[in-house]
Amino acid sequence: LPHRAINTSLKSTDTKHDVGAETLSTADIQHMKLAVRLAGIGKGNTYPNPAVGCVLVRHQTEDEIVGSGFHPRAGMPHAEIFALLEACGHVNDGVESARSAMDDITTATSNEHQQVLDLLDIYKSEDGASKLFKDCLIDSDITAYVTLEPCCHVGQTPPCALSLVAAGIKRVVVGFRDPNPRVDGGGLKVLQDSGVDVLVLSSAAQKDTDSSGEEIAAANECANLVEHFVKRISPREEPIGNLDELINGKKRRALRAFAGRQKTDGTIHEVFWPRDFSISDKDKKDSEFGERVNLDVKFLERVDNMLWDHEIILLRLNNVVHKKKGAKLLSERIANELNAHVAQ
Repeated sequence: LPHRAINTSLKSTDTKHDVGAETLSTADIQHMKLAVRLAGIGKGNTYPNPAVGCVLVRHQTEDEIVGSGFHPRAGMPHAEIFALLEACGHVNDGVESARSAMDDITTATSNEHQQVLDLLDIYKSEDGASKLFKDCLIDSDITAYVTLEPCCHVGQTPPCALSLVAAGIKRVVVGFRDPNPRVDGGGLKVLQDSGVDVLVLSSAAQKDTDSSGEEIAAANECANLVEHFVKRISPREEPIGNLDELINGKKRRALRAFAGRQKTDGTIHEVFWPRDFSISDKDKKDSEFGERVNLDVKFLERVDNMLWDHEIILLRLNNVVHKKKGAKLLSERIANELNAHVAQ
């Protein structure tokens, strides 16, 4: 029973920022809602990253979507990059390219997946964003609609904010400001300092807003996409520390008793390890297999979300380990990954 002590004193995730006072149009809101739907394709598959969607729209007599994408998996390009790859002609469809990258990231499973891996290598190379996107959209009046503030730091991939600037994007509408200390308004500043018009949707959490109900609803949809991610990465006023050291015998017995009552009442929330037919019965019976099996990102994200929502959950690991020692080893790995505690 992993248990996480939840500190509710999290850093504010208010989306207010010193951005332009331009009013968002109905079309702006509709484009952002499409970005939200695209983000939903990757939701649950991106741990430890957030789910993000992006739509690039060229403004002419009628708006034209020239690129779209979503973040499919940690280590793969972000939503903005898949949208730029489509808009700049490197892939036919940014969304389908992102879909092709949702599973294994090291072995190509299709020609489209191999194309994504090849482009990722270029993108991660020195000055990769310029090689792929330099001025490719500079002659067009294009707005990028992104559900989460574009990143401004170098992680497994280069900063998305600089890629948008390199491509010549003139306007960016952001659904939610990223509270990650490595971003936290930095992406907005990079864009603004480069002459890009930036707008951030106003949420219901903001007071004295003149925003329309549609804008507030769209902002809240963007916020909901990253609800658990925000809890996970927001700085705490008082760090929790090592839960195994903080939870002594008395507390552990109390947790077990509480969980036992929930099991008896049928109210405890359970998370099952997904059935995987590639795992042999021999491995499942191996007491040490819990140390070797890959931690499935979809499973980790489900567990993480459930812990934030319910604090105490029951892991069902029968689909991967059949020995108590194996279950103990595996549950401890999961707890360590999520800063949780195995009570039983």
